[in-house]
Amino acid sequence: MTTPQSARSRRRILALALVTVAVCTLAAEPFPKGTVLFSVTETHGVDAGDLPALVLLLVAGWFARS
Repeated sequence: MTTPQSARSRRRILALALVTVAVCTLAAEPFPKGTVLFSVTETHGVDAGDLPALVLLLVAGWFARS
């Protein structure tokens, strides 16, 4: 039987793994660049190719908060 503390630890480890995958996805940029969604400067911003990593970060945040 799992205790609440062990379940919480498992969720936090999963959240850390998701953040790691998201950062690697952003660094490797396996997805093609698309439409710029948010531009910070002329050379930096968020494009459609970054959306999968952003989704992973949101899911990781949800796991970490639970």
